[in-house]
Amino acid sequence: MFGRKIFRYETIGSTNQALRELAQEGAGHGTIVVSKIQTKGKGRMTRTWESPEGGLWMSILLETEENFDNNKFGLIPLMSGCAVATAIMHEYNIEACVKWPNDVLINGKKACGILGELLNTDGKQLAIIGIGINVNNKVQEGYEFSQVSTSVLEETGKKNKLENLEETILQEIKHRIDMLAAGKYDELLDEWRELSGTLGQRVIIAGPKEMFEGLAKDIDENGSLIIEMNDKSTKTVNVGDCTHLD
Repeated sequence: MFGRKIFRYETIGSTNQALRELAQEGAGHGTIVVSKIQTKGKGRMTRTWESPEGGLWMSILLETEENFDNNKFGLIPLMSGCAVATAIMHEYNIEACVKWPNDVLINGKKACGILGELLNTDGKQLAIIGIGINVNNKVQEGYEFSQVSTSVLEETGKKNKLENLEETILQEIKHRIDMLAAGKYDELLDEWRELSGTLGQRVIIAGPKEMFEGLAKDIDENGSLIIEMNDKSTKTVNVGDCTHLD
């Protein structure tokens, strides 16, 4: 059953890596790894993710459908971001939004990063969702990205129970996994659009081979970002960093 098997650690290198190893040993759909501290947390583009005590650092294992279209993999971090943003709003009564491709923002600052990874083991295709949320940890001082980051504590002024947020996120993730399995792609995309803090913004995209500026217009059926250039032509971006300019 989803979320019934949870491995908890005081300190770990990376919850994603630990879950990858468990998957290779036969761990099934819905297995979860949670740690109070990560010493080698991973972000996108091989970046490190600072993971001190007080944050919620977790990874979730999904078994994709046999006929799963890998082009739809981009929907997994998008729907996970929606799950986290919804859980944060429910638990703390504060506004949260999603930023393409894998962040959750509170008051325009990053509070959560999500890292999705695919792996194949024993003939099964699996996906790992890594979620890192700044909850009770302070990031405004001594943090590499303090100018653009925040935590729930810094936004609400009070500490919160991680267990409550964890449980709500798992409920929200499970709901969207069921939608994904049922092929309800349009509903997942529409929810992301509704929660998006990126669409309608002028952005800078830093991709593997180029950097450019434009207006974030929409996402396509695979979760790629559609950018309107100054000459009204469009570019579709499936990999890259997105910086809001507005």
